[in-house]
Amino acid sequence: MLRVVRRLFRPTITRTSSLVEERHIRLEIISGKNLQVPSQRIPAGIYISINIDSRRRWRSSVQVLSSEESVVWGDTVTLSSKASHTFSVEIRASYEADRMLGSGEVLGKLQMWWDELLDHGDEPFVVSFQPVRGIYPSLILKVAVVDACAITTAHCLIPS
Repeated sequence: MLRVVRRLFRPTITRTSSLVEERHIRLEIISGKNLQVPSQRIPAGIYISINIDSRRRWRSSVQVLSSEESVVWGDTVTLSSKASHTFSVEIRASYEADRMLGSGEVLGKLQMWWDELLDHGDEPFVVSFQPVRGIYPSLILKVAVVDACAITTAHCLIPS
């Protein structure tokens, strides 16, 4: 039954309207592990950047990298699929105390489809990135489809 519910939220294109159904997805960035910094510099912190397109970007809070090369975030963002069928997820290292002072060094980058998120339902799942110095960094994410009426604009990437 859960699989049928998820399929209701997949994009549909009709010949008469050519409109793609807009979906709102709440994405929780739970944690990251095996976060190696390519330059071997010591970062002030690690953050996640979600890029829907050139105008819509979201950044998590900057968290300190633990001695086990892991980070716990617990940050949540609501994403809208209106303008794009894909988005990118980046793990970045910040070398300043405030993430706004620089764009940070990329530790990992993935291009994802909306359907990839929906395939996991409401359960946490692991996303692995290309290896950095022989180790695969990964994020633990959780996704839920959100009713458009329940969206607050504080952490929402909705087109203007």
